[in-house]
Amino acid sequence: MLDLTRLNDHSRQFASRLFRVWPQWHRLSRFDPNEDFEKEALLVEVPHPVNGSDHGLFITTSEWEISVGFGESFHTRFGAGGEEVSGDFYDGAMSFLEDFVAERVVVAVAFQGKEWLGAWTIDLVAESLDEVEAEPGETVRIRSWRGTHDRDLQGKADSA
Repeated sequence: MLDLTRLNDHSRQFASRLFRVWPQWHRLSRFDPNEDFEKEALLVEVPHPVNGSDHGLFITTSEWEISVGFGESFHTRFGAGGEEVSGDFYDGAMSFLEDFVAERVVVAVAFQGKEWLGAWTIDLVAESLDEVEAEPGETVRIRSWRGTHDRDLQGKADSA
């Protein structure tokens, strides 16, 4: 198990918050092997609870920010350099994780063929999945933590 005292200060502070809520994720943590500059950064990779896929949830504290990703095509950042940050970005990352794991937030990714077009979140407290539409020729893939809201939407071809 990763010795949290060996993480840098930023990573250790966030890890203590993260593992208070999800202590079972501590065994899935390690130093971020992709980080060349900040060797003491945290990486947590949580397999997808539905199918055990390696493309589950990832959390990293590299580059003095927090990145959270899900699946192969979605990630978001908290505390990214140069951005105006209101409040505590650790709180923002924790709030996002809590909402995502509780399935109050889902992720959506748009593709045209194999080309990635973009990704975003949908807040199910404020928005309805029935309002999500794919443009002609697009696929919008909606994914939730436990798969409850998973669906693929195909854009209808324009009728000429």
